[in-house]
Amino acid sequence: METVLIVVSVVINTLLVAWIVRRLMGGPVGWPRILVFSFIVSVIAHPALLATLEHTGIDDPSAAGTAGVAAAISVLFLAWVIAIEISILVVSEILIPTGSLPGPITLARGLPAWSRRARRFIRIFSIAARQGLIGYLGRSSAPSDRPHRPGTAVALRTALTEGGVTFVKLGQMLSTRPDLLPPAYVTELSRLQSQVPPEPWERVRQLLTTELGAPPEKIFSRFDPEPLAAASLGQVHRATLATGEDVVVKVQRSSAVATVRADLDIITRLARLLEKRTAWARQMGAVGLAEGFGASLSEELDYRTELRNLTSVQGSAAVIVPAGYRRFSTRRVLTMDRIDGIPLSSAQQEIEALTAGQRDELTRTILEVILRQILVDGVFHADLHGGNILLTPEGSLALLDFGSVGRLDRQARLGLRSLLIAIDRQDGAAATTALCHILIPPADLDLVATQWLIGDLIMRIDGMPADALFNDLLRAVVSAGFKVPPAVAAAFRCLGALEGTLTLLSPDLDVVDETRDIAASVFRETISPLHSVRSSVEQAALVAPIAERVPAQLSSILGRLDRDNLGLSFSPLADPTGRAVASQFAQVISLSVLTIVAAFSGIAMVLSDVGPHWADNMRVTAYIGMILLLIAYVIGSRLVITTLQRGFQERARTPSAQ
Repeated sequence: METVLIVVSVVINTLLVAWIVRRLMGGPVGWPRILVFSFIVSVIAHPALLATLEHTGIDDPSAAGTAGVAAAISVLFLAWVIAIEISILVVSEILIPTGSLPGPITLARGLPAWSRRARRFIRIFSIAARQGLIGYLGRSSAPSDRPHRPGTAVALRTALTEGGVTFVKLGQMLSTRPDLLPPAYVTELSRLQSQVPPEPWERVRQLLTTELGAPPEKIFSRFDPEPLAAASLGQVHRATLATGEDVVVKVQRSSAVATVRADLDIITRLARLLEKRTAWARQMGAVGLAEGFGASLSEELDYRTELRNLTSVQGSAAVIVPAGYRRFSTRRVLTMDRIDGIPLSSAQQEIEALTAGQRDELTRTILEVILRQILVDGVFHADLHGGNILLTPEGSLALLDFGSVGRLDRQARLGLRSLLIAIDRQDGAAATTALCHILIPPADLDLVATQWLIGDLIMRIDGMPADALFNDLLRAVVSAGFKVPPAVAAAFRCLGALEGTLTLLSPDLDVVDETRDIAASVFRETISPLHSVRSSVEQAALVAPIAERVPAQLSSILGRLDRDNLGLSFSPLADPTGRAVASQFAQVISLSVLTIVAAFSGIAMVLSDVGPHWADNMRVTAYIGMILLLIAYVIGSRLVITTLQRGFQERARTPSAQ
């Protein structure tokens, strides 16, 4: 019989609580949560009610003399239990909304992935521990404590290498951010290379068949199973189309997407952990870096992006850029023209066979092409190491691997041009102004001090290597409080890294001096009469819609001059938002007063010794006082719940500061 009563009370309590909670929340609440709470309350409530009745002196609730009092006390007791249960349930729903946690079925399905992630976490932490890096996960108050210890940069490079492809890519990305890392780290991480064996031909053939819709032998007249080159995310094969064009086919590794996604999830979680625990990670903006790295790497995994990049940088006849074949390219396969040549990093003999004039001409050509990509076109190759520039048998240069491309809008390009001209003129004030246009200056920027800092730097650039110049410049602006957009950092790093590649052709070339000359030439072109006329027409087209609205707006302003108060209303309740805020405020005040009055009245009546007895240990005044306290509890809970709910809604609508 007791079991039946518990089941019936669970059903009734569940339906009642579900209805009240849905009314409070304005939406559905998960049934599993309500059932669990209702079952717990129903199991506990029955013995607790009997203990309460016994405490008031009612040993037999069904006795004729005490049945009415027992029923009244039971109703009040159950009202309190339901009120407390609903409060806890609503707060739990606000803190952990229904659907924010996986259900049992989803949880069971996700167990294998969770297990793999846990094993990967353990492996990453074991690598960090073996390299002595675990201490950097501890809480710290200063960003400069411990990261600059000797040997830490080497340990970090070794750990990233052991971590695998994604972590190697992360280290290579960090090596391009001298504004964030000390020089020792940038130098060490620049040495990161992933040694990956080629994928078996059977897997490559299967992926080609899946992506292109037919086996490679039906699409290509010839396809070399041996890869021309193998990288961490894909490998390149020679092939010939059925129409006779010689091409190379870049095929993504079958496990690349799964590996990268799993590692990116771990990297993002680690970044959040580091930002919570360490000051140096918060200063670096670890979460933002991880998210930016994830977006960049995800884009690199989609070869259709690289195909579009190939099209974006076409147009310069000075260097060769392979054309892509859209028909034979997919998300994981990229087909493009085959260019015969040798990478500059492996072409020492061929370079020595060129005359000094030819080498200088090739160096200036590639430098001018890249500078024009950055300063004029706005789309530039962002990974120009010696392996991505080919020296062809005809003595020309070709660019390869457009998976990593930087993009700069018009204002950023204008700012960079102005910066290079200011550096050429040794004008610290003009250079600082240009930096304020291309970077994000701090709100409390000390303009005079920054001008002296930048001026001192550009007065020492003669004979300075390009990578040292741009690295010093980035560190100087970061020390002044500037934030560096990733695209601008990529442009600086591209110019700095290009010098190392160009020294393979002309070791004695002053890249900074050549950059200043080319930038001046580009600047002169931009102020030519034809270019000025074109820019004026474009600006007029942008301003025309605004100019059309000026007469109507001016007429509206003049019309207000004849009205009282210029036609302006200064009442805070004039708009619906102000009235809604005032109404909410008045409601909160009135309910708060009612809660306080009910609570104090209830306490006074419960503690009062005046009034007739209902039972041995229960006065009528105490019973009424408990009712008043229940009212105060319900109203107060409603106020707290509404405030919590509104706060969480506002937080959900507000973008994260990170």
